[in-house]
Amino acid sequence: MTTTDRNIILVPTDFTPVADCALDHAIEIATLFDHKVCLLHIVGKKTSSEYRDLVLDKMKKIAKSNQSRTGINITYKIAEGSIFDEISSSASDLKAEFIVMGIHGKQGVQHIVGSYAYKVICSSKIPVMVVKKKHHHVGYNNIVVPISFNVETAHKINQAIKFAKYFDSTIHIIGVLRSKSSVYKIKKEALLKNVMDFVEKAGARVKAEVIVRSGADLDDEVLRYSREIDADLIMIVAEQSGRFNLVMGRNDAEQIIDKADIPVLTVIPDLEHDDEDDDESMLSSFFDPFGIIDKP
Repeated sequence: MTTTDRNIILVPTDFTPVADCALDHAIEIATLFDHKVCLLHIVGKKTSSEYRDLVLDKMKKIAKSNQSRTGINITYKIAEGSIFDEISSSASDLKAEFIVMGIHGKQGVQHIVGSYAYKVICSSKIPVMVVKKKHHHVGYNNIVVPISFNVETAHKINQAIKFAKYFDSTIHIIGVLRSKSSVYKIKKEALLKNVMDFVEKAGARVKAEVIVRSGADLDDEVLRYSREIDADLIMIVAEQSGRFNLVMGRNDAEQIIDKADIPVLTVIPDLEHDDEDDDESMLSSFFDPFGIIDKP
């Protein structure tokens, strides 16, 4: 996170309590890193000028009161169009570092694959943090990073290292295996050991664990583990362009987003540019020493 080029946190708001929670998280992060916050409200093309004026007045009051309370520079804007296009477009125009968005969780039959929140995430080119509740501490001490032992893990681990350094966090890397094969488990543990070594050399604290459970669902195991260690943040990869990571007919990333009570930070893998990044090149040199990565 730099304070020179990309120092804006974008917060979409619909003036609901969960949007207030998102602003709360954004302000805390902005305080830690001397960032600015921008509130965004999206309206339709047929929205009346009277409603726009009311929205601007409301955002002005929210920005002013929170800026006075915290000292954080808070601006605001209205965008017109589709939420899926305009959030991403506004983030690009503002050169935002990332997006913090409040969401409503869904339960049982109300869950719909391809949710509003997940569509917004997949339309974004920068990391998105989704939150449901306010929290009452500073920073994110324990970050859970589930990995699926595929080629996208390299990108996710590097992102985790960056955020862990910002928050002085401990990274908890977990892998979930449905097979009880001892040989397969040993191979995966060897891979995790290499990942741990890399993270430690990069200057971040790290722990790792392979969870072996027949018939396990990745999202359930991630959430269970997060509760056990009192995690503050879950980091996942949300794929773009319909390349969803389906396991047993379920979209694990979306399930985690919907069910988690703690913030979830999603990153989009930019595999086309990995070779151009020094950190990625460092990681690729050890990432699959045993040839055991699951191929897409």
